[in-house]
Amino acid sequence: MTNNQQSQFLAKWSNKWNTEIAEVEKEYDTLAQVYEDKVLNWQYACHQVAAELMAKFVAVEGNILDLGCGTGLAAQALREQGYQTIIGVDISAKSLDIAREKHIYTALYKADIQQELPFQDNEFDGIISTAVLTNMETSNVLYKFCRLVKPGGYLVFTNREDIHYQKKFDVTLQQMESEGILKQAYLSPPQPYLPNNHDYAEKIKVLYCAYQVCI
Repeated sequence: MTNNQQSQFLAKWSNKWNTEIAEVEKEYDTLAQVYEDKVLNWQYACHQVAAELMAKFVAVEGNILDLGCGTGLAAQALREQGYQTIIGVDISAKSLDIAREKHIYTALYKADIQQELPFQDNEFDGIISTAVLTNMETSNVLYKFCRLVKPGGYLVFTNREDIHYQKKFDVTLQQMESEGILKQAYLSPPQPYLPNNHDYAEKIKVLYCAYQVCI
C-alpha cells in the first residue's frame, strides 16, 4: 500500500465512512492483499472478541453466517473456538479469494449483504459481523440479518461507537426489542478499536453486541 493509499484509507475509516456499494467494493479489493497485516499491526481484535462472544451463546456444532467476512479473520477466530460450519459473504472478490485460500469456510458468496441473500429464513444458529456496519446505508439492515437466524439463535456484531449512535443503530435495536424480534444478551462498554494506531487509539471506540433472535 502506498503512503497515499494508506492516508486515504485512514481518512475514510475514521471520518467519512463509505456506503456506496461500488466504492466499498473497489476500496476493499484494493486493500485486500494488505488489509490483515495493516489492521493486525494496529492491534485490531474485533474478530477475536466477537468469536469468543459467539462461543458464549451458540454451541460450536451450530452453523454460523459471517456477513462481511472479508479475508476471513472472523472465521479463523471461530475455528479456534471449535466451529466447523461457517458460511461467508462479502462484496469484495479479492478479499474472498484470500479467504478461500484459507480453507476455513464451508462456502463463500460474493454479494451485497444489504440485499436479499441466497439463504432461507431461520437458516443459521448465529450471525457474526465485525467491522461491517460502518458501511451500511441504514441500521434497518439488522431486520434482514435477523430473518436469517433461527429463533433462539444469536446475532453478534461490532460497531463503531460514533456510528452506532449517528446512524441510530441503538434506536433500531430498541425498536426491534419492543417488537419482540430480539433481546439484548450483551453490550460492551466502548473499547479501543485500533489501539496501536495513534490516529485512532483515543478517538475511535468499538462496541461489542450480542442479541438473541426471538422470532
